[in-house]
Amino acid sequence: MILRKAMILASVLSLIVVGCECCSKSGGNPGQKGETLTLAPLIDEEATSLTVSLHGNMWKLLDRGTMFGAQIPTLYGLDGGKAKWYDTDGKAEHSDTKYLIGTHPAVCGWEISGIETGQELNIDKENFNDIRTHIQAAYRRGAVNTMSWHCANPVTDGNSWDPTRAVYAIIPGGYLNGKFNSYLDHVADFISSLKTDDGELIPIIFRPWHEHTGAGFWWGKGNATKDEFVALWRYTVEYLRDKKGLHNLIWAYSPDMCHLSSRNDYLEYWPGDEYVDILGLDAYDREGQNYGHRGLQLVRMANVIAAEKHKMFALTETGLENNAETSAWNNKKWWTTMLHHIIAGQRVSFALVWRNGDFPSNGGHYFNAFRGCWSEDDFVKFAGYDDVLFERDLPKMYE
Repeated sequence: MILRKAMILASVLSLIVVGCECCSKSGGNPGQKGETLTLAPLIDEEATSLTVSLHGNMWKLLDRGTMFGAQIPTLYGLDGGKAKWYDTDGKAEHSDTKYLIGTHPAVCGWEISGIETGQELNIDKENFNDIRTHIQAAYRRGAVNTMSWHCANPVTDGNSWDPTRAVYAIIPGGYLNGKFNSYLDHVADFISSLKTDDGELIPIIFRPWHEHTGAGFWWGKGNATKDEFVALWRYTVEYLRDKKGLHNLIWAYSPDMCHLSSRNDYLEYWPGDEYVDILGLDAYDREGQNYGHRGLQLVRMANVIAAEKHKMFALTETGLENNAETSAWNNKKWWTTMLHHIIAGQRVSFALVWRNGDFPSNGGHYFNAFRGCWSEDDFVKFAGYDDVLFERDLPKMYE
């Protein structure tokens, strides 16, 4: 314990020195690049050395640029022939991003909905054994893994979009606390199975209870009170970290842009500085949301809050769904005129676009560029910017 705390302290002190040497004394916006900032240690005092190294290296990268991330990047994707491709051998050698620019995203997102009830597949019909294999492959390549959890409603056994009030029933003292503990046990079992070739736990940026600022999920505002949500978040952290002994998690908090207009909105359900490592924002380009202006303002606001708390900020989910020439809401140059516009000059650790689920003719739901897509050329231009980082641009993130 003492040795591990000493390692964490030494890592943080070295990062403070690096941060001070690399930044100016301009006294400007603390969320902008070039400002003097220090990094708070992880909320887990027993965090593994791999996790501490990842956290510190993510911080070091902030003045270089923003890591590009994609949800489920190597398991399947799309191509211009209007067909989906699938990874069939578990090697995780392909991604829509790699097909376009020769390298994978720097950050790989994964979804564990269904794991809490012992399912073999998540809500997107992705097998958990495959997800494990691809997480391990991403780690071997030196990429960063992040994980979301669209948890089932424990009161009704419906999905995460079932708005039936449930948080009050699963926090300590609730009549379904035991059932919720079993959910967390399943989550812990899966995360405990994510190991390196040397048997160490792979660091994961864990992002539960996301987009809580709206009523879209059973844990969100309108379905749970502030006190209930805070109790849920804290209980989740303490159960997985302290009871289950998972010390490989970096905890990310991610409100939804479309329900925010102020600093108070962002922090209304804040669980406390000692329970969050990364401040995030889920910000999709939805019609009427004024992504280019409002998105930039909210990124700046959240960045300032993160800087004040000595933590990192990330665009934890983003994208323009089904950005096709035939859609009513489209932008052929979305990557350079929208996404890059809101991250340029800001200290944004990563920006993760959602998955490429299918083509519009089959119901749609794609967010990343792919071979033959309408915005392919603009994505290639976006990828060429010095401040947009892909897997090939990463240092050794776990050393």
